[in-house]
Amino acid sequence: MNARVTEAVQKELSTGPTVGRRKLLGALGLASVGLGLSAVAPASKAAAPNGNQQGLTGVWYDPAIEGQGLILEVYPDLISPGVGLLFGGWFTFDTTAGGTSTQRWYSFSGEIRTGTSAAALTVYRNTGGNFAAAPVTFAQSVGTASLTFSSCLAATFAFSLTDGRTGSIALARLGANIACTEAGGNLTVSDFGYSGAWHDPNVAGQGIILEINPANDLGFFAWYTYAPDGANLGVSGQRWFTARAVHADGDKNLTFQILSTTGGVFNTATTVATVTVGTAVLSLTSCTTATLVYHFGSGEFAGKSGSITLERGPSAVGACLFGSTCSLIPSETEGPYPLSSVLSNTGIVRQDIRESKTGVPLTLVLKLVNINRSCAPITNAAVYIWHCDKDGVYSGYANQTGGVNATGQIFLRGVQVSDSAGQVVFTSIYPGWYAGRITHIHFQVYLNNTLGGNATVTSQIAFPPDVTTAVYNSSLYSSRGQNTSVTSFAADNVFRDGTTYQLANVAGNTSTGYVATLIVGVSGPA
Repeated sequence: MNARVTEAVQKELSTGPTVGRRKLLGALGLASVGLGLSAVAPASKAAAPNGNQQGLTGVWYDPAIEGQGLILEVYPDLISPGVGLLFGGWFTFDTTAGGTSTQRWYSFSGEIRTGTSAAALTVYRNTGGNFAAAPVTFAQSVGTASLTFSSCLAATFAFSLTDGRTGSIALARLGANIACTEAGGNLTVSDFGYSGAWHDPNVAGQGIILEINPANDLGFFAWYTYAPDGANLGVSGQRWFTARAVHADGDKNLTFQILSTTGGVFNTATTVATVTVGTAVLSLTSCTTATLVYHFGSGEFAGKSGSITLERGPSAVGACLFGSTCSLIPSETEGPYPLSSVLSNTGIVRQDIRESKTGVPLTLVLKLVNINRSCAPITNAAVYIWHCDKDGVYSGYANQTGGVNATGQIFLRGVQVSDSAGQVVFTSIYPGWYAGRITHIHFQVYLNNTLGGNATVTSQIAFPPDVTTAVYNSSLYSSRGQNTSVTSFAADNVFRDGTTYQLANVAGNTSTGYVATLIVGVSGPA
């Protein structure tokens, strides 16, 4: 799981730069926005925080160095319970000042564990790409680093690159702390939940890393990309932009000024030049999908305009809830293969439910919210999921597709307990199909972690038909091919009445796998 997640993140999200605060804000024109950021300062006496928390996501910079910084995202518990993934971008410059051809960006990633405040990271560099176009580029390791958080507002980034450059950068947080605590797990639903890495999977190796800071009414992203003809320029073909917007609570369409910064020197305090070169509108269409419409009016990219369809990678965090209301998930049949007796098996409590089953990797993220408490997260609820393998076979039953007898087995079944964000995560494979049903996953919710009683929710998850078609065309599923028995939701005996609240948001591809997310509205205590 560790290697797969890291590979998927690096392959699809390898993007770069960031920004800073007081001097950097001046360089970016942010000081004039009047966001009151001068009140934000590192708390030197604060305790080091638990690193495995989404609250550390955001923009970090050295106040002494204009126009350079880091922007990062923490994916808590993504690799396994207690082991998260820290991913980020570093926007900086070459060792000699110059124009846009001396802009440099790196990405970095590594595990970060509960109970620690530091992460050991690998530093990567991407080259050989073109702006918002093919080819796909791949991250190459160019060094190592460590990121140590001394508080929720201060950190140290120490690096050692393979070309001999080493150093240590004292970092401060750009904006106000939204969700970081010493213990972690303090996420509440807010627009901060959209903060993180976004990319176009069709043009892997470039993208944006976003922070939305409701406390400062600030939207900010770093855009890691390439020159229009950067494919043959090596490192000189790298380009990065920063962008800022005034954010209003609940706003899903943000207008950004795109800024280009030149004249900097790698990790050195120099005077830089930052100019506005364009505008962009970021439209957040769900917790996992967005559209970036851009237009460049000046500079190297003058006259370029277009639209990029973005996906969240590798998952939407528990703090994200699209819209201000939530609806009750429809009740559905548990079907013929629930194997309820397995709930007394302590081994069923597991995140990775694959066992020896092969298929296109699927990370399933369910967020439980209480429809009776303004969509507040539901914590400490047990969620039981089960589904068939790529050949349409369920564990625990005989006389199934192809005459398979799977009695005594429990593959592709598992239980997880919702965390403080109401979220559970399962590692599985994309389900196959069997005659008479469209692709789906079954699940049940047991409030207060009371397995064995009556489930509060019994329902099913639907999947986008275009994704299912792509999966069933892939080599692992090609022996069975497409499901010709049920070809639409309207023809399915469960989903024929609609999938509005059961259709998962799915991002990814058949090579690196998919992440599926769904908000599950539950009628909990008022």
